[in-house]
Amino acid sequence: MNEYLVIAIIIIILVLLIVSQLKTDKRKLTFINKDGSETSISVELSDNTVKQMRGLMFRNSLPQDEGMLFVFPDERTRSFWMMNTTIPLDAIHIDSTGKVVDIIEMQPCKSLNCPSYPARKPAKYVIEVNQGFSKLHNITLNNTFIKIS
Repeated sequence: MNEYLVIAIIIIILVLLIVSQLKTDKRKLTFINKDGSETSISVELSDNTVKQMRGLMFRNSLPQDEGMLFVFPDERTRSFWMMNTTIPLDAIHIDSTGKVVDIIEMQPCKSLNCPSYPARKPAKYVIEVNQGFSKLHNITLNNTFIKIS
């Protein structure tokens, strides 16, 4: 085999591995407030580095009843940025018990000089939804929990 064919095969394998990591896995997520009210949305699961790096980049819209759930292997302080993200988002940070520990409003950014949005407390999960979603559905710190199905 010549070296160009070997390189081409390696590139094809790498592309297939990356594409397989981008496959969309959707789950139902329910926010449960202490007052008993519930709000359910469909979330795309972002559970690996490739999906987490891409996040909601390059999207022009997000339906009101949808979002993205970032699942991390450990609980620690998370920081997000909005490079190439065109829609304003709420980032809802959730600890390992399912409790909301921070809600951050993030603005779109189309440059390389985007601000970072660090959370105040450690989280194992972060849910990105349209900005204003948290206020609209009364999702608040320490009073809202999540259930994933």
